[in-house]
Amino acid sequence: MPYVVGNVAGLALVVAAIVGGVRWLTTGRPPRLLRPPVDRATAWLDARRPPSPPMPPVLLALELSRLASHVRYVEESDLPRKAERLMAARLAYDHALRDYCRAVDIPVPTAIRGLSREQRFDMEEALIGAGHEW
Repeated sequence: MPYVVGNVAGLALVVAAIVGGVRWLTTGRPPRLLRPPVDRATAWLDARRPPSPPMPPVLLALELSRLASHVRYVEESDLPRKAERLMAARLAYDHALRDYCRAVDIPVPTAIRGLSREQRFDMEEALIGAGHEW
């Protein structure tokens, strides 16, 4: 009788290991017991940490203003790799513009890379129309 219990327990461990291995291969996340303790501790702390309060629209307007002046600076500069700098500056500006619009409840278009000129103009126009400036 003790051999049967041991065999069943061993079989259960083998099945659990196979299921965990398949899950690891399909999702890319290792089983919980194989993750480093630091990851488990930070995940535990993050789950219990209260969410951070949203950034006030005034600070978002200041950030948008700073990024707009940076885009103008890059456009007028003669720095090396100007195209990459300009693309990065515009992406940062688009991200801040989306955050600002979300903070003041203005609809935001979904764009993976960046906003088109028309989308950017429409969002800026909606912000100005709602009484916001930067």
